[in-house]
Amino acid sequence: MLHFKTELEELRINNLYRLQQCHDNKLLNFGENDYLGLRKNKVISSAIKRSIDENGNGSGASALVTGYFSSHKNVENAISNALNFEDGIFYQSGFTANLSFFKTIIDSKFEIFLDKLCHASIYEGVKNTNAKITRYPHLNIDKLEQDLKKSKISKKIIVTDSVFSMDGDCADISSLIDLSNKYKTLLFIDDAHGFGVYGKNGLGLLEHQGLLKKNKKNLIHLTTFGKSAGITGAVLCANKETIEFLRQKSKDYIYTTAPPPYIADGVLSAFQLIMNGSQLRDKLNENIGLFKQSFKFPKLLLNVDGPIQPIMICDNEKVLKIQKKAIQKGIYLSAIRSPTVPKSLSRIRITIGANHTKDEILFLNQILNECIKNEI
Repeated sequence: MLHFKTELEELRINNLYRLQQCHDNKLLNFGENDYLGLRKNKVISSAIKRSIDENGNGSGASALVTGYFSSHKNVENAISNALNFEDGIFYQSGFTANLSFFKTIIDSKFEIFLDKLCHASIYEGVKNTNAKITRYPHLNIDKLEQDLKKSKISKKIIVTDSVFSMDGDCADISSLIDLSNKYKTLLFIDDAHGFGVYGKNGLGLLEHQGLLKKNKKNLIHLTTFGKSAGITGAVLCANKETIEFLRQKSKDYIYTTAPPPYIADGVLSAFQLIMNGSQLRDKLNENIGLFKQSFKFPKLLLNVDGPIQPIMICDNEKVLKIQKKAIQKGIYLSAIRSPTVPKSLSRIRITIGANHTKDEILFLNQILNECIKNEI
């Protein structure tokens, strides 16, 4: 056990130690992924309370025993129907869904073509497959096609986030679908940070890029509810055979207690608010514009228009100093360092929400501008 002490000390020396703190409601929060401000929404809270009164505090068993309620089915149907998929399966989290899909569906006979900046949960899932893994440069469609051409393996899958959680940029889903059809591959899309934010009805990047009516025979799509929906859980959508295979074979789904039905009922309530949430998305986009306009160091920002706004400080020690000073002023910011991003690309990750006021965003930038001026 002594090596734990040594490794922990190395994390502290290299400014990579992560200090876990209890959530402080007194801090102005620009670090959470609650993009639409639904985490404390009273309509959702009421739906959850009604469900607890009706169904109890938990599900009581795994989904294939007695833990599967109409609440779960209603969410699966709502998401899969809205996105024009044949079926969906409800998981405890997006992380679990990613692990489950890759461990259960993808085997050593596959070659996986993976965007280098995919989420850690995808990497954890792919490592369990024993498949050949080819990582292509971030968003580089041309290099991906070159790699696909070179492949001698018949079973292939392209894997991508829709919106990348640390950079905030978006995949070209239309081009990926075209490549998937051309080279007869599966295509896996994790829309964790797209759902709620993008699209006329908040259905994510498929809707935003006009792809809801595209043929989805080769497509697997993940919608998660821990970000814009303000709750937790995820629905994985695909054709009926794929979803049924997961229900019958996925150990992560079969051998664990199902999520409480009140989670699913809360998600369904959030989904209805998202579908009718054009005003929330308009406010979110207005807030993003105000942030970018009043921030005095635009060269430190990546050229993205979504709620994820990374400030590229590229120095672990400075990132931690800026975070500490902001907290002292009453603002919580995320200090992102290795291994989440490469050591040379450490950053402050700002997340803008629809619930932030104009004065709060201006105060954020006042503090940021002061802190960054003293550190660069």
